[in-house]
Amino acid sequence: MSSTGRVTEEQKNYFIVDDPHGKVIATTSGTLKKKRQRVCTGDIVDYTLIDEQARRGVISRIHKRTTHIRRPALANCSRLLCIATFSEPPLNLESLDRLLVTAHIWGVEPCIIFNKFDLLSDDEKNDQQKIIDVYRRIGYQVFSISSRDGTGITEVVNHCRNETCACAGLSGVGKSTLLSAIFPDRTFRIGSLSEGANRGTHTTTHVSLIPLPEGGYIADTPGLAFIDLPSIPEEDVVLHFPEIAACIGQCRFNNCIHEHEPGCIVAEKVEDGTIVSWRHEHYLKFFSLMREQRRQYRK
Repeated sequence: MSSTGRVTEEQKNYFIVDDPHGKVIATTSGTLKKKRQRVCTGDIVDYTLIDEQARRGVISRIHKRTTHIRRPALANCSRLLCIATFSEPPLNLESLDRLLVTAHIWGVEPCIIFNKFDLLSDDEKNDQQKIIDVYRRIGYQVFSISSRDGTGITEVVNHCRNETCACAGLSGVGKSTLLSAIFPDRTFRIGSLSEGANRGTHTTTHVSLIPLPEGGYIADTPGLAFIDLPSIPEEDVVLHFPEIAACIGQCRFNNCIHEHEPGCIVAEKVEDGTIVSWRHEHYLKFFSLMREQRRQYRK
């Protein structure tokens, strides 16, 4: 008789499946292998126990995925925690916007977490708040936290309740420190900032889902840092900048790409500060990147 569970970890030769009765160590069936259907962390699967005492089983079916992050492989992620810091390391707004756009393309709901609030001077706190206000006006949920003293951790946990979340951000922003604050009974390898590049050392080596007592999971994920944007048609880039997408249909020309065209409502909003200049610059950069990728592909 088959049961249903969620894959919480992938090892070299087996998977760990979580179900209401506990953990199951499972391999994949020959049928899945013949179909070349690859199981990954986060998948909802059907499996059959072949050894009840040892809790060993065989996975026979993968349920349809709601989302799929390919690198590192993670299925059915519903929220992406985009982690940044204002000063240690210095805030990289392009990296943050890359993560937000990528989350939109993946179909995952992003939120922004500014970590290491405790390390900021009063002036830095004010400057960070101005940036937070910009993203909140756009419609993003933003948290300001300190993983070290616990500020804001409860709010983050509440945001993750009954969801499957992944953490992403540049090295050194405190992804592992945040996980340690959320899961104090677990040990996470935490890298220190390197003096030369002022970036953190890589710590996590594989994807695993950690269950929250309140319900839901948070993924410990390697490699979700300054990631490459998924390839999409350049005309679709605008759809992933909500404040620019809201202007669609208002420009003089229907094919306006919001660069230097006359009668561009986006340019007017950038001029009066309704749309901040860095978001517009990043939109144009990502648009050009997708256009160049398309041209290279055709060649």
